[in-house]
Amino acid sequence: MAAAPDREETGVDKVVLILHFVLAAAAVGLVLLQGPKGEGLGAIGGSARLFHGPRPRETFFTRTTAVVAVLFALTSTYLAFVR
Repeated sequence: MAAAPDREETGVDKVVLILHFVLAAAAVGLVLLQGPKGEGLGAIGGSARLFHGPRPRETFFTRTTAVVAVLFALTSTYLAFVR
């Protein structure tokens, strides 16, 4: 759905569009930086890792990825409906 023909693109629209591209690149980068989570068959019989919490790096990347994903969804909604 394109913008209405009588509506000009504002500075806010350009900022949100640039932010959208930055968030998309950040999301891809964060997902690629995360380590593999698969424990294979070790998860079936119970792993020693079961009793240990996640490492701080994993927690940071997981939370940061969630925040970037939410911001990406918000900018997507803005660009689809408000713009």
